[in-house]
Amino acid sequence: MRVIGIIGYKNSGKTSLIEDILKHSNEKIGVIKHTDKDVEIDMIGKDTYRFFTSGAKIAVLSTQNKTVFFTKNMSLEDILSKLVGYGLDFVIIEGFKEELKRLNIPKIVMIKDKEGSELIDDHTVKVIEDYNYNIEEILKIIREKSIIPTMNLNCGYCGYNCKSFVKALAKGEAKWDDCILSKGVKIIVDDKIIPTVPFVSKIIGKTIKAMVETLKGVENPKNIKIIIDTSKIK
Repeated sequence: MRVIGIIGYKNSGKTSLIEDILKHSNEKIGVIKHTDKDVEIDMIGKDTYRFFTSGAKIAVLSTQNKTVFFTKNMSLEDILSKLVGYGLDFVIIEGFKEELKRLNIPKIVMIKDKEGSELIDDHTVKVIEDYNYNIEEILKIIREKSIIPTMNLNCGYCGYNCKSFVKALAKGEAKWDDCILSKGVKIIVDDKIIPTVPFVSKIIGKTIKAMVETLKGVENPKNIKIIIDTSKIK
């Protein structure tokens, strides 16, 4: 699941651009939207609101058409971690300007009437002025410039640290495939990514895939996630 940000001031066309991307892409894409407004997204007095305010860690409303999860405010890292199991190819993040900087996530900046040019930095992969763009070019940028958030791993495998890697990616001096997280196997211990060289990744990946494929009901799995609670293992 690779991510890219889209930022800009109000009415710069961010939401319309994302709609256009979704309509023209064949990939599985998720969207995260952030707002600075203190909006109550649940309805006061409704059952889910009462459950949540009474102490439930999470409240879920399921209807014939949609399922909505209500939980406490979450960081961008936590939101992204919850989306991992949905089999998405890409996630587009609208907003979260400071978090995109902190996590070194590449972004598209949208400018309207010259307003927003100060948002451009060395992690900007594309600047769109006054909603003037080619959708095929934007889709190409998403496929080539999106990354798996490294959470500032700084393993050095690509020859850069995580911040300078995204700078090089934005300039076209590096490719996503240069990142160790593009190799297919991610080892995460206590929410921290542990880097592995491609040789080790290949051994681990092929071994686990072969073991899982022997289980009843499993046929040609695309994604495998194993969670081990070491406190339960004696």
